[in-house]
Amino acid sequence: MIFMKKEELLQTDVDLVKKLARSLKEKDIITFDSLFKKLEEVGINSFKELWQYAASPKCEDEIAVVLQLMLERVKGVNNKEIESLYSSSQVGCYIADKLCGRPQEELYGIYLDSKNKIIAEKLIFQGTVNRAVAHPRDIFRWAVIYNSTAFFVAHNHPSGDEQPSQHDLRFTKKLVEASKCMGIDFLDHFIVTDNTYLSFREMELL
Repeated sequence: MIFMKKEELLQTDVDLVKKLARSLKEKDIITFDSLFKKLEEVGINSFKELWQYAASPKCEDEIAVVLQLMLERVKGVNNKEIESLYSSSQVGCYIADKLCGRPQEELYGIYLDSKNKIIAEKLIFQGTVNRAVAHPRDIFRWAVIYNSTAFFVAHNHPSGDEQPSQHDLRFTKKLVEASKCMGIDFLDHFIVTDNTYLSFREMELL
């Protein structure tokens, strides 16, 4: 098994497809016919065999990493949603892919039950090209409606800069204070771009 770097885990689905296409092109595999011929040569007739090949020494490291990531994501697809949360990187990748290419800032609330199962994803606000404005009450209104025990928020920066603005920091602080009063856990705030994410909790900003 190839160990994957953080930057590899954070790539969007589109990035992975492009990277695989470039790697195959270097080997003169540029048509479906040439791809099918290569699969036949190495004896791959199923996704299981493709996974085994990617994990074997026969497969070059770069292609192995991309194939393993793609197969993991395909295996985890469930109507383009994730059901349970296990790590900030999982959520960051999911949100980055969800908001990839959006021209405006969009703020989402993601609501969970006591077992970290996602109850709902709610678009709270859609802003202008570089500004999204929302109030904590908009977040907690849906938390109460969904009877959730915890939530996190996420929004994109179309500029490509994942660093939080002063507005982002003030908004997050208000959510922390309100969550204590409401008794609903505020787990994290994510800022995502097309290529990466920033977790307030990972950066110790909340």
